[in-house]
Amino acid sequence: MNAKATKKRWPERDLAPLIARTQENARAMGSATPIEALIRIEGDSWMFERADPAALAAARHRIVVHENGSPLSLGGCTDMSTALDVARRMAEVDGRVVLIQNL
Repeated sequence: MNAKATKKRWPERDLAPLIARTQENARAMGSATPIEALIRIEGDSWMFERADPAALAAARHRIVVHENGSPLSLGGCTDMSTALDVARRMAEVDGRVVLIQNL
């Protein structure tokens, strides 16, 4: 098959309802609040997840590493056992020193 792809240009009038709906939803949601990501390790992959404020309130231990000479908070855990598992795994896989801070 030797078909050429052509770039589709949508007329603005066709996108107007989508733009209006997007702007209306953005106004209804209010301003964005940044939340630190939580990390879940599955196998050799790190899964970064957004957390709701209730999950952050339940966090009792913060996972911190040093990046470029300054501390970088990676997320929080609800118990010391989970925090130790994360720190141990990071040390084994990445060879990083991990600080566990009580919140």
